[in-house]
Amino acid sequence: MTWIYSMILCLFFKARSCQLQRVQEIPNNTEFSINVTTHVKAESVKCIWIPFQFTFPTNKVTFPLTMTSFKGDPQNTASIKQYYYIGFELKGTLSIDGLPRGEYEYGFKLEWGDNQTYIFPKRVWISVSALTERPVVLASTLTEGQYATLTCTADPLCIKTPKLYWEWTKADGQSTVLCGNPPSMHYFGGRTKEISHLYLNPTADHHNTTITCMAEYDYDVVKTTVTLTVKFPPRILNGQCTVEGKLVVCVCISRGNPLPQITWPLASLTDFSVSSFDSSHTVNSTITMPAADYNSTKCISSNELGRAEIEIQHQNYTKNSRQNYSSDGRQTSDAVLPWILSGVSFSLNLVLFTSLICTYKQGKRTQETVCEETNTYASLSMADVEQQYSVISPQPR
Repeated sequence: MTWIYSMILCLFFKARSCQLQRVQEIPNNTEFSINVTTHVKAESVKCIWIPFQFTFPTNKVTFPLTMTSFKGDPQNTASIKQYYYIGFELKGTLSIDGLPRGEYEYGFKLEWGDNQTYIFPKRVWISVSALTERPVVLASTLTEGQYATLTCTADPLCIKTPKLYWEWTKADGQSTVLCGNPPSMHYFGGRTKEISHLYLNPTADHHNTTITCMAEYDYDVVKTTVTLTVKFPPRILNGQCTVEGKLVVCVCISRGNPLPQITWPLASLTDFSVSSFDSSHTVNSTITMPAADYNSTKCISSNELGRAEIEIQHQNYTKNSRQNYSSDGRQTSDAVLPWILSGVSFSLNLVLFTSLICTYKQGKRTQETVCEETNTYASLSMADVEQQYSVISPQPR
């Protein structure tokens, strides 16, 4: 009886040994395969989904199975999915919750039984570029003195909510961070959006400047910039009337949006001419008329939002006080010329006085020689200044 038990035990352990030997057998690579996209392009922050499907030799692999995806090194686990029997569809999806910009490598391995592992040689290469999705800014035409609301919306990406910021860039390039209301989540058309409002009291200084909304995510910052259009009533920047002989010339410069129109109310005056040009919502108007008719002239600038006017007094014209005005209303003057002429006149008088003394002391012959030299000097000194002073003759005693 004892030998029968011994034989049964021997057969049991022999069968067990054979089974272990079969399980520990190293599978052939040709018996395993995985169908997956090997090159994927994605944008930073956005979720990445990569479907896969695999096969294996059912006579060599036992259930339950574990399919593990890894990033770079097989020990760096990215995701895990288990399969319990052959009825399961042998497929799944590699899900990645957004990545920074760069290049990445992912792989797959299959695990079963007593620490049995097979690493699929195929790899997935993921190239992540900058985020192209931008926030949306809503900003209609603004009017000076009327409070307005600017709205910025941005989508949560891969369940990550962005932080929203506002920035105002002035005409001189200086930027200022503005405080909008704290962003809040809203539901639109089946999607959630992050929204921030900016309350603004627009002025003419805001016109043609820019407002930027920035959306900050974990791995990227994107922004949208809009140019503000502000309507504002006209402002008169400068006005000047100058009498030139029998004519008076008046210049009036005004700025506004819409572009203002300048008019000159002159009662029944018919003998006049008006010219104008405009640039960057600034209009420059010039009127020429007889000087004897008025002592002052009114300039009126108006657009759909209002009007501005100024009474301009006439000023006598002298060549030494001519004044010019640029299109932005800044005044330029050639007042340096009187100083040059005064200095030249003083030099000429000094030379003339010297020549007279010389003549008195040295006689007529010496007088002719010195005065010749003096006249030559005076002519050379004045030729570059003004033609009317180019020759000066000495006065007889």
